[in-house]
Amino acid sequence: MKDLGELEGQAGERGLVDLFPHDRVVFFSDAVFAIAITLLAIELKLPDREMIEHLGANGASGEVTALFVSYFISFAVTGLFWVGHMQTWRHVRQVSGKLVWTNLLQLMFVALMPFATREYSVYFAGESPGRFAFYAFVLAGISFFSFVSRRIVVRQEQLAERLGQGPARWLVWRGLVPLVVFTATIPLAFVLPVWCGGFVFMTIFPCLALVKCRILRTSLPAA
Repeated sequence: MKDLGELEGQAGERGLVDLFPHDRVVFFSDAVFAIAITLLAIELKLPDREMIEHLGANGASGEVTALFVSYFISFAVTGLFWVGHMQTWRHVRQVSGKLVWTNLLQLMFVALMPFATREYSVYFAGESPGRFAFYAFVLAGISFFSFVSRRIVVRQEQLAERLGQGPARWLVWRGLVPLVVFTATIPLAFVLPVWCGGFVFMTIFPCLALVKCRILRTSLPAA
């Protein structure tokens, strides 16, 4: 069995300065995702008498609909980010300080999802496109640090050698495509109609499919 000194020596040879328990990092990350995705439901409510008197029947119905639509969108997006986090961290054999702090920065934006979702629901009422821009900014922040984490994992774990160039490139591009889409949505929030926001997010899936086909096509001869 290797002692701590041998592990630190190997980590130094691979460019890893700090050692952290892998399980604790993953469990902490899962907890943040779980809490954030649970808190999304806090703002959900059915129209009561006070809301109807204040907004009218149509206004109250519109506000509740906006709450539920934003909830389902945010639940799906947060769930997809969690799946991507699992897909990345299953390749991690040694946790470096750089990877830990990048992961923490990603979780910082994940923790903002309940607040950003509330702002997104208000945007549906057409009050301020800046609220949707903020929502897109939070998603872009999660995507950015997810992308950076993937780059770190691919390099430090030598995934191109372990898995092949194709799977390693695909892991990185799965983080880059959402980053590009969410970042582009920030300025678009000020010119797009209210109902278009969610459809912009949907472009991620065909873009990922095209990128995957291209990566598979270019890596096929090597295989």
